Amino acid sequence: MFKGHRSYEGRILVVDDEPSAREFMEILLREAGYTHVLTAGSALEAINLLTRERPDLVLLDWHLGADDSGIVIRRLRMSYPDEIIPVIVLTADMAPAVKHSALAAGASDFLNKPFDITEAQLRIRNYLEMRRLYRSRARELERLARAAEYRDDLTGQHILRVGRLSEQIGRVLGLDEELLFQLRHAAPLHDVGKIGVPDAILRKPAPLTHEEWDIMRQHTIIGARILEGCVYPVIQMAQTIALTHHERWDGNGYPQGLRGEQIPLWGRIVAVVDAYDAMTNDRPYRPALSHEQAIEALRAEREQQFDPQVVDAFLDPTTFRMAQLEATESDT
Repeated sequence: MFKGHRSYEGRILVVDDEPSAREFMEILLREAGYTHVLTAGSALEAINLLTRERPDLVLLDWHLGADDSGIVIRRLRMSYPDEIIPVIVLTADMAPAVKHSALAAGASDFLNKPFDITEAQLRIRNYLEMRRLYRSRARELERLARAAEYRDDLTGQHILRVGRLSEQIGRVLGLDEELLFQLRHAAPLHDVGKIGVPDAILRKPAPLTHEEWDIMRQHTIIGARILEGCVYPVIQMAQTIALTHHERWDGNGYPQGLRGEQIPLWGRIVAVVDAYDAMTNDRPYRPALSHEQAIEALRAEREQQFDPQVVDAFLDPTTFRMAQLEATESDT
């Protein structure tokens, strides 16, 4: 039972409508050395706790009487949009429909009731360690991303806009909540490789030479190398985006010359958003285009530079309005 371990950092929220199950989990966790354990007996109680406390891990019974367990995960994501907090679903019902619903809501993993105590302890420990490592690395990567961004965009807002618009395109395309969450946090790291590009090239107020373009294109490979080697899905997605967001639908992009659906969806989404945002904001070599001019440029490159389905999702009224608002705010 892992007795004798040192106290672990990490706040754990247990949500179960059975008092005996909550008590059992709390005892189990405290015996294992977890000193910060919160419990809730309903979705409403869990949501109220989430507004006051930020957990590092949630253990969630999937059948909370008449309550919708998925709402707990969705509220967690809404309350802490910039955090990645694992949710382990506890259930005796492992039917595919249950698993699909839980995953669509944003669940990270499952424990089948009645669960093996050792397995439960190991999964809990591993997810808390992953969260600790992710938070540490995420802080480093955010600093790198902002350092790269400030060299190319003095406001530093480009990465935030790319994250928000990429998430909205994913929503129009029907991605589940977990993938949308990953996309919002992975997309801002698309240009982290610019940290390795000289300022003289990034801020050159004139067209780049052939040799300078060769150096500029290396930022995709540099970014992928910076992000490689992490098991966490957000960072893996960010690595894919960093490497592929300059590939083209017609195969004439870089660094690999991928064509069509050979390009991962995440790279195709960020390619459209990055291009739009770059067009609607000033750059050293040209002034910003208007929202309308940028939209026409996207339409013109549909099926050539950009995935037509992604362009259509960008032109969806919800994304279109968001993009227009982002462009207006960046002008003020």
